[in-house]
Amino acid sequence: MAKRHIFFVRHGSTDWNNALRFQGRSDVPLNDEGRAQARRLALRSGGWRGARLLCSPMSRARETADILSASCGCEVVPRDGLLEMGFGDWEGHSMLELEKRDPEAFREWRRSPFERTPPGGESFVEIRSRLLPVLEEASACDEERVVIVSHGGVIRAALAILIGMSLDSTWRVKLSNCSVTAVESGGRGFSLVFLNDCLHLDVAEEILPKIAFTV
Repeated sequence: MAKRHIFFVRHGSTDWNNALRFQGRSDVPLNDEGRAQARRLALRSGGWRGARLLCSPMSRARETADILSASCGCEVVPRDGLLEMGFGDWEGHSMLELEKRDPEAFREWRRSPFERTPPGGESFVEIRSRLLPVLEEASACDEERVVIVSHGGVIRAALAILIGMSLDSTWRVKLSNCSVTAVESGGRGFSLVFLNDCLHLDVAEEILPKIAFTV
């Protein structure tokens, strides 16, 4: 049986990303930088033609997916299970603001973000329950390549579920805007292939079609 590869794409940059503001369920759109990042990834994504393309319905993820779709010809399929984790009362506030406003709660959250839920926010158990059906769909579909465009918190949760990373360790993983992380199926479940690939953001555009992903 051929191995299945799942590519996790974090959405392109937004103004709130640049200001280090918690976005969560706030529907913040891509900025010009984020659209440019998505277009550069699209130039590299020729090998994804024929893949299944799932995305969060939030505008920053959906627009990233639409730009990729125009290049690789895949239909964009939104899934609510890929929504970003909810940060409750913290959404719209910067990390610096929260460090000053609620230092103890923020410090506890920084120690283990999946185990310390912000006030009014979403727990890992809640994220897992809505994300699992999407991961099961990706694992069972006919296509050998699945591209999932989502958010940093959800991609970290997916890594915890699929490859058994500890909840604490997933938050020590850097996931840049418009980065790509891949896992592949095998006899022991899924394994990590590569993490936070951002090469398409750092090289000349004319060579991007020549450095397609190797899996």
